[in-house]
Amino acid sequence: MTDKQSQDQAAIADIFARWAEANRTKDINAIIALYSEDICSYDAVGPLQFNGITEYRAHWEKCLPKDAEMVVEMQTPVIRVSGHLGVARFLIRCGMRQEDGTEQASWMRASYHLEKQANQWRIAHEHFSVPFDFDNGAAQFGLEP
Repeated sequence: MTDKQSQDQAAIADIFARWAEANRTKDINAIIALYSEDICSYDAVGPLQFNGITEYRAHWEKCLPKDAEMVVEMQTPVIRVSGHLGVARFLIRCGMRQEDGTEQASWMRASYHLEKQANQWRIAHEHFSVPFDFDNGAAQFGLEP
């Protein structure tokens, strides 16, 4: 691995650290600043896809809880970089915690495609998914890494 690739991997890892912190603090502007204008997201929450920063921002505004704490626990991302493109994958536990300590959170799978635009890494595509039981079609929210 070259020094440039190591620097790019560190910059991408920093994006995920900033993304997690912005989620925990519910800072919508800090979240959205990490995405490309033409973001395509396959979020775990429907619809099937979100296209463009305006549409995705509206989704974030709807999904961030007003009266609950965000739960965001990420495993260390596996990051690969080649030129102006990067990919990453990790398991993430996310959801919300009510004031009484009750949580609605589960582990999911996350994969990302990033692009270097104007010398800055941006998230161009993300995909969150929850595994499901093949026999009954039910989401498997109780899985642990």
